[in-house]
Amino acid sequence: MGKHARDIVRKNNPQLVGLVNRLYTLSSTGQSKLWRNVARRLEGPSRERPSVNLSKLERYCADGDTVLIPGKLLGFGNITKKVTVSAYSHSGSAARKLEEAGCKLLSIEQLAEDNPSASKVKLIV
Repeated sequence: MGKHARDIVRKNNPQLVGLVNRLYTLSSTGQSKLWRNVARRLEGPSRERPSVNLSKLERYCADGDTVLIPGKLLGFGNITKKVTVSAYSHSGSAARKLEEAGCKLLSIEQLAEDNPSASKVKLIV
């Protein structure tokens, strides 16, 4: 039997534990394996979560893409494409640049609620 967030006692952030539990629940109902992948990344050590710059989004995304980052979004670089970005956390400069570019910034909870099947979601690490 796999690990679940409720089995992990080293996480002190109740919001993170709740998010991981919700993502495991979504994946167990057969919605998408992506949510299990993201839950496993979030329940691991925070130093292993990816830090992604806007320049990477500019390079690997197209207009209209939905992108999921199971780590922190940083504001280095510029973005000209209109994408929907969901990240566990983000810097203030990243949020400002996304807003200026006309992009949409969501939390992982909002993305999971809006798109439980995770269809057409790119995982950027």
